[in-house]
Amino acid sequence: MTQLNLQRFFNASLLYFTLCLCALWATSPVAFINVVAPAAALVSGLIILWGTAAFIAVLVTSPIIAWCFQSYFDVNLDVAATLIALLAIILQGFWTKQLTYKFVISKKWLKSRRSLFFFLLRLGPLASTISATAVVVIAILDNRVMQGSLLYTFLTSWSASVLFSVFFIPLFLLNKGNKQLNASKKLFVTITSTLAALAVFLLFKASYIEQSRERLDKFVQQKRTIERQIKQEISDVVSQVNSLAALFKASKAVSLAEFTLFSESILKENSSVSALEWAPVVTSVNRTVFEEQASRTLNQSFMIKERINGQLFVSKQEKPYFAPLYYIYPNKRNNAALGLDVFSNAKETLSMEAVTDSDGIVASAPLALVQDDFSRPGVLFSAAVLSYAKMNVAPALTSGLNKTAEKKLNLKQRNKTEDLKGFVIAVVQFNDFFLKLAQEGHTDVNFFVQDITSYEPHVLFGQALLYDNRHVESIILEVFSRQWRIDIGEQAPWFAQNKNWQAWTVLIGGTFGAFIFQLLILMMAAYSSELSQKVELKTRALILAKEKSEQKSLAKTNFLQTLNNELRIPLQVIEAFIEQLKQKGINNKQVTGIVHSGKNIVQLLDTMMDLSEIESGTIKVKSEPFDFYGFLNRIEPMLKANNARSGKSIFFLINKGVPHYINGDELRMQKLLYVLTQSAQQLFATDALRLTIKLHEHKSHSASLFFIYSHQDEATAGDSDEKIKQALAQSFSSYSTSMAMLKEVCQLLQGNVNLGMLSSGGGVLSASIRVTITTAEQQNTHQALFFDEHIE
Repeated sequence: MTQLNLQRFFNASLLYFTLCLCALWATSPVAFINVVAPAAALVSGLIILWGTAAFIAVLVTSPIIAWCFQSYFDVNLDVAATLIALLAIILQGFWTKQLTYKFVISKKWLKSRRSLFFFLLRLGPLASTISATAVVVIAILDNRVMQGSLLYTFLTSWSASVLFSVFFIPLFLLNKGNKQLNASKKLFVTITSTLAALAVFLLFKASYIEQSRERLDKFVQQKRTIERQIKQEISDVVSQVNSLAALFKASKAVSLAEFTLFSESILKENSSVSALEWAPVVTSVNRTVFEEQASRTLNQSFMIKERINGQLFVSKQEKPYFAPLYYIYPNKRNNAALGLDVFSNAKETLSMEAVTDSDGIVASAPLALVQDDFSRPGVLFSAAVLSYAKMNVAPALTSGLNKTAEKKLNLKQRNKTEDLKGFVIAVVQFNDFFLKLAQEGHTDVNFFVQDITSYEPHVLFGQALLYDNRHVESIILEVFSRQWRIDIGEQAPWFAQNKNWQAWTVLIGGTFGAFIFQLLILMMAAYSSELSQKVELKTRALILAKEKSEQKSLAKTNFLQTLNNELRIPLQVIEAFIEQLKQKGINNKQVTGIVHSGKNIVQLLDTMMDLSEIESGTIKVKSEPFDFYGFLNRIEPMLKANNARSGKSIFFLINKGVPHYINGDELRMQKLLYVLTQSAQQLFATDALRLTIKLHEHKSHSASLFFIYSHQDEATAGDSDEKIKQALAQSFSSYSTSMAMLKEVCQLLQGNVNLGMLSSGGGVLSASIRVTITTAEQQNTHQALFFDEHIE
């Protein structure tokens, strides 16, 4: 493994390990399925960036993560669920790489908005279905349930994977040598995406905390309701036992009819008490007489029995006293228990000595009744009935006992002023009550009731609860010398419970809103990339067009130079013939016309060459200080002389604001005035032209110099107006050669030429150029050089 791959391996391992721990820590309750979706999204980005090195890092780091979860977070990891999660993470990583390979390898995912949209669609919503489906399967295996809706679980995992993918994988790709965006734009996208991801996480976290609070409040309310109703049911049972005990305590003797009538009046219709029983104390001496009397009273054979290994047998043991079940209400269905000696109960079930010593009611451990199986255990609530005879232990109880047996008799009873008459027993079966309690209004929770007084708990109702991804709490009740533990837990795990509309709104709205926000952020970057590409293409097109134009201009210049040279040869020959004619004294009108025509042709050729040089950009404009007034004084006679030959005049008007010294190209300015004058003469059919010279200052000594020709003779204004309208109607540069030259020279000197009409009907032709006002220092330097040259 090369050094680069080794570095990638360690970086991928660190990122993968850190993300898994953070995802597990950020969710409550802690669950392994909360890690799968973000881990799959991260691994997708790592495999896209680093390939095989990231894949090996995931394989090596996953067992370490599983060990940390079990050791430090007490997360029970099933082997099958763990393997499914690992396979789903790796599969999503490679599938994402396959879906986005063309976009990433060609680096075109950010070149256009269309490419970006399809890239994010494949990166997030499509690829994330793998981890979301795996989470549903893991949830079923991990919790061993198929109840409830799993759609919310699927969407939650899908949302986590999508958002992590679209927010952070593009950031990884942007910082992987991507030159499509500059550093400032990368920083903007990175900060904006990170802040948006943090805001979305806080939104989901707040929604999850609110759901957990509502869920816990609902659970606590149901737990309190169950606890209150169980206590109320036990209180009702105790009230019935106390009522029956008061009856026997207040009467010397209670007949079967009285017992039945009273029991019928106190036993409620939906009570958990399945039977009320009376067990009088009978000595061994009076056993036979009691059995005969009971047989006659109950109209059936009555024998005192005892329980041995769960079976009833006629008692043959010699005991000092018995407490057989004599009265039972309802007698039907409970006949099998008649005659059962309650003193034969195991001490761990219900010790009658403890009942005798107690001042109140004593509850027994759950036991299988004679007429039932252990699926419906019963609990005996027993109270001792004592008479206030103000005597010592009854002789009937002590007669016939030897000294050893007499000593074994409850000595505490000797010190009391009560006389034990018997025991009132309520046989209570809570199974129907618990079923009704579970079915009426508490369908969201299960509860499991056990008697934990002894080392081995006795089950009263229900089955052991599942603790995975559920709220489970325990209640310890003190039930008359017994301890009951009530475990209350949610029926469905947290991911399968029904969610309110706020939770669905936050999940769906937050997911799509965050996706669209990130899409818009990246589309801004993609649009910038598109503009850069268009500018680059346009620049290339302009460069090609410029090269093509330069080639054409060069060809045109070469052609004009060749044509100029070829035309000047016959013109030189003609000039030579004219000179010979003049030397011979021939200088008539025809010769003069030939001379003027030759000069016009030469001037035309010079104009064409100037235009060609200006278009090809070979002419360089100078910016040197010179005496502008001196320049005008030199050029004015020349212009007036040329116009005087044709019978026309020019009037110069110089504005006072025009400085004496300016910086410019004196030669090009002279050319400008020549072609401007020719153009004005062609446009204005007048014998008197007026040239106005003005200057407009700008900032930093920059200024615009204006040369304005206008009518001086209003008599010929009508003819010139037609020419002006004709020139305005067509392209100014195509009206004449001099006008074309005028426009090119103005543009060369960073100015412009304008033609217009006054409101009075006259015409105006103006040319402007850009000059610089000469500073005092430049003026002094120029004057010094000028005087030095003349002195020499």
